[in-house]
Amino acid sequence: MAILPGWNSLVATGSIAHSLHIAAMVVLALLVVAEGMALVYDDRKYALIGAAERDITASRDQERREIEERDHNAIAELQRRLEETQRQQASRRLTMTDQQTLVGALSPFPGQQIDITSILGDMEGQQFANEFVSVAQQAGWNATGVNQAPFTTNPIGVEVFYREPPPDNVPPPALAALVDALMGLHILPARSVSIFQAMAPDVIRLVVGTKPASPDLHSSLSPQEPTSISTDSDVASGAANIDTPPGQ
Repeated sequence: MAILPGWNSLVATGSIAHSLHIAAMVVLALLVVAEGMALVYDDRKYALIGAAERDITASRDQERREIEERDHNAIAELQRRLEETQRQQASRRLTMTDQQTLVGALSPFPGQQIDITSILGDMEGQQFANEFVSVAQQAGWNATGVNQAPFTTNPIGVEVFYREPPPDNVPPPALAALVDALMGLHILPARSVSIFQAMAPDVIRLVVGTKPASPDLHSSLSPQEPTSISTDSDVASGAANIDTPPGQ
């Protein structure tokens, strides 16, 4: 032990021992402080880890909600398109109420001759036209069946044709009754008919065209366009307003 500094000196050993005691207490205090700071930083570390995990979880939840919303919107759009396609592909039909309405409107004019025509090859249109034939026959009108004919430009929806009467005559009340009933059932968009000079006098022609792309569109005649009366110089057909005869 003689190699230690101040080993043989009373004053030196006392001073060194005192210094070492103080150093030990400082080191102990530093150890306590360091351990306390370590605990504080451990708590902060775990808090930051928890915050990071919550952020990651929130971000994943947001992404999941966005994906679910996109999937929901995509499914809803597909459902809407499917329903629209089904509506477009569904056959047009006259309900029993529609048929009763038409029969009631047409029955006061028995014997009226009507020509019901559909587009050649249009099976859906022919089926719909057959229902008009049945209604006309129940009302006592002269309807022999559905005539199928080709068209240069296929009509859309349902149209009514009639030969323009002489200037002093008015259309027959049966024509007005038919148009009013079809308009009331939203089969015709306006109270008008198309003029076709090549038709026989007093014959009403009802043409069933292709099914409209929109369920709100029932005829190729546009209700927004003003009607006009065609003359002999016009092309085979036009549109004319129907005036109800007095007393009708």
